[in-house]
Amino acid sequence: MKVLITGGAGFIGSHIAEIHLANGDDVVIIDDLSMGSMDNVPAGASFQKMDIRSPELATFIADGRFDVVNHHAAHMELRVSVERPGHDASINVLGSVNVLEACHRAGVRHLVLASSASVLGEFRTIPADESHVTRPISPYGVSKLAMEQYAEYYRVVHGMSISTLRYTNVYGPRQNPNGESGVIAIFLNRFLKGAVATIHGSGDQVRDYVYATDVAKANLLAAQQQLNDTFMVCAGGGASVLEVTDVLQKALNGNGQVEHGPAKDGDPPRTQGSYKKFSSASGWQPTVDIMDGIPLTVASFKSV
Repeated sequence: MKVLITGGAGFIGSHIAEIHLANGDDVVIIDDLSMGSMDNVPAGASFQKMDIRSPELATFIADGRFDVVNHHAAHMELRVSVERPGHDASINVLGSVNVLEACHRAGVRHLVLASSASVLGEFRTIPADESHVTRPISPYGVSKLAMEQYAEYYRVVHGMSISTLRYTNVYGPRQNPNGESGVIAIFLNRFLKGAVATIHGSGDQVRDYVYATDVAKANLLAAQQQLNDTFMVCAGGGASVLEVTDVLQKALNGNGQVEHGPAKDGDPPRTQGSYKKFSSASGWQPTVDIMDGIPLTVASFKSV
């Protein structure tokens, strides 16, 4: 199988590249390196620096004769999406449409799209599944939902086979610790530097954390089985910020100082998804519990 991964020099994309290579697939990565790094590109993968909005993308995909395109290139910073919604939409909407159209014209057999549970907005039911109402409360969530709706258009009108995967909170090795999202990577980075990490609010907020290699496995199965639908990809459980902090500190032999700051506006008390639909379709289940995943992440950060 020949696979193109957009954003493959990034956090999640690089794990997907690794699992496809381990499967014996021919892997090509495109990334503009605005958020990704060449250090993340695994040995054995071909690399081309390119912006997904580029008019050259269509020719690149057509010439590549890819069986599967895995689309993970995206703008992911929530605060920036609020301050610069046009910038966010340019990448996540127009860039995704460029990918979809290029795949349609090239006759790509299957497309995997990285979406987000942020398309749901505030979780009204716990655990949330694919039937949950979509009412995003950030420009980032809106742009991801727009991408999903364009994907549905290409499914219905052009008969394309597309897996849309809605992630909850992905964490693990190579996560960017300098962004605004990803509390585990952010706190870990600060603890390793001897700096104080800030818990916003009480710390009782619960999130559904899913490990990066489990997400990569979900992407591989979606590609192999050509699952043509929208799915939640999550751990199906939850841990509070205080619990995450405690596990991080234990993995660092008690090191790591925190302080409490004001709660963030609109920060929901709990988010938790259900992976039952995806499990039924693919056989996938998460295998790395957060109590094991955090020490693995700590070890990877310390080894860099």
